[in-house]
Amino acid sequence: DRVSEESRRWLASCGLTVEQMQNQMDPVYTPARKIHLYHCDHRGLPLALVSTEGATEWCAEYDEWGNLLNEENPHQLQQLIRLPGQQYDEESGLYYNRHRYYDPLQGRYITQDPIGLKGGWNFYQYPLNPISEIDPQGLNPLILSVVALMSCGLFSSGGVIQSGQQRRDQYGRKVNPEADKLTDEHKSGVNPGGNCSPQNLSDLQNEKNRLCNQSRACAPQMLRKEILRRYEINLACASVRKQINNQCFGGGDKAHMEEENKAYKTAADCSGLIK
Repeated sequence: DRVSEESRRWLASCGLTVEQMQNQMDPVYTPARKIHLYHCDHRGLPLALVSTEGATEWCAEYDEWGNLLNEENPHQLQQLIRLPGQQYDEESGLYYNRHRYYDPLQGRYITQDPIGLKGGWNFYQYPLNPISEIDPQGLNPLILSVVALMSCGLFSSGGVIQSGQQRRDQYGRKVNPEADKLTDEHKSGVNPGGNCSPQNLSDLQNEKNRLCNQSRACAPQMLRKEILRRYEINLACASVRKQINNQCFGGGDKAHMEEENKAYKTAADCSGLIK
């Protein structure tokens, strides 16, 4: 019915009919499709694929840096997802990580960070603690508890952590006792700047104020370009806060660590709106 009369006449002039042509054509190949459910660890790294019947049809073990140690794949399934934001590239053995490639054997990137110093001093560094931080964009580490642990419900006892161990921030990171001492000495004028010179701290704080004291929240109705701009501003804000905490105040006291966390959280919220 979909063949025009003109086409039918052309086929007839060749001694053919539509039915004859249809019988000579191979049917369209439709591959068999089957649904599998992902089971991941607290980082979002796939550990198993389970069928809708509840059978484990693929499972694997990894080390801390995402290296595949063992794999059981009796059905020859193609499971390429690795750490958050990463996809295994069979030809190179590397993991594609959005903005660059990650080498799990070295635990580092093979190309420089495209955002430069905004991502930290080491242009090739993956988060030094891959158990508690991830880098889904290949740009800047995000605190794992902000991005993944909340959705997994692993912090359901977070109130116990807070009340039982006051020297942790809201995501369970330990607060260095030296940080409180350095902060108090800085505020009292006994040791202005902490572990930094007063001028160095002043320069860092000016940069922090420039980046962080502006509108940084993202909303779904914003243009993609604006969401990307705010995402990068939040990463830069978090990065300079982290730099001040680590370089000048022994990692930062609890309040300043939580301000750093908030900036990463806002960056993660913006990242979720990028399409």
